[in-house]
Amino acid sequence: MADDAREEAVTSFPIGGNLSELRERTRDFLAPAKPSERQEANFLLAVSEAANNVLDHARTPGVLVLRRCADRVVAEISDEAGTLTDPLAGMTAPEVGSRRGYGLWLMRQMCDEVEITSGPAGSTVRLVMRCD
Repeated sequence: MADDAREEAVTSFPIGGNLSELRERTRDFLAPAKPSERQEANFLLAVSEAANNVLDHARTPGVLVLRRCADRVVAEISDEAGTLTDPLAGMTAPEVGSRRGYGLWLMRQMCDEVEITSGPAGSTVRLVMRCD
């Protein structure tokens, strides 16, 4: 997407322990795209879940990259651990009564597109919200 001529803005910042700040910075970045309240809430939840997964599971530095284009907003949440290797993770709901495993499933419910990639540099979850 970096070579997409329609790209309007991009920003990035490290994922730390303050997810409230991460959500606030993401909300500010979303504002020019004018998402509906529901879109904004869904996207913020998905980004927060992905960042929380970095803190809980990767235990390595993480970064959030946000891209805004005319027709979509993209969040790429990356870590250096590379432990998320299943591109289909979260495609089905966790078993009833499960205490874990809802994050990726929720991301897939809240976003228009979710892509999981991994390699020697780590894992990345790419979340896409189309703008109306």
